[in-house]
Amino acid sequence: MTKTYAARGRPAPRRKRRGNSNFSVFMTVMQLAVGGFDRNFTYLATDGGEALLIDPTGDRDVVDKALEKLGKAGLRYILITHGHGDHVELLNELGRRFPTAEVCGHPGNRYAKRKLADNERLPLGASQIEVLYTPGHSRDSVCYLANREALFTGDTLFMDYVGFARRPEGLYSSLKRIGKLPENLTVYPGHDYGSVPQRTLAEEKRLNPFLRCPDLETFKKQLKDMN
Repeated sequence: MTKTYAARGRPAPRRKRRGNSNFSVFMTVMQLAVGGFDRNFTYLATDGGEALLIDPTGDRDVVDKALEKLGKAGLRYILITHGHGDHVELLNELGRRFPTAEVCGHPGNRYAKRKLADNERLPLGASQIEVLYTPGHSRDSVCYLANREALFTGDTLFMDYVGFARRPEGLYSSLKRIGKLPENLTVYPGHDYGSVPQRTLAEEKRLNPFLRCPDLETFKKQLKDMN
């Protein structure tokens, strides 16, 4: 299972592991409130002696303090949810500091050195990080599903809201894909736009009006009203 920390918070209590026994119970996730362009989140996840960063951006000091806690753990991946500049402000600097870390993303993401396939799995310690293509906010948007217990959604899905989309059809389909995932997983968004920084998919499906739209036309109207 995952243990979650806020940048200034305490670890979440451990839960009993249920479900697929092929996945690790040892991943730790730090949700970093880094400010950035607009209340961005960066994530640091570790399992055993390996770590990854998701969307490194914003306040360098916040990210550095989190990285100091790695100890002997090595930074194996830098994962990018999509290629918008507000999600990669620290990418070049961290790439120089951690030259062996693989910068990964969608094949259409210009920052990604390693191009990831849909449903590809990346090992991290004993954990598995699955790549889910979720176009809509951008053509190169992906979500990262860790151990089928944590979902990093970038700008595809926020708490209470969704990301801006020029092609609502794509985003609607991506949200339908997300909605089929295990409801007990925790959703970690790319921005702190909602009433809470994270919550379970079951709660989000109940509370987020964009996930309750019965059809595409209703979804389009909801998006128009948001804008």
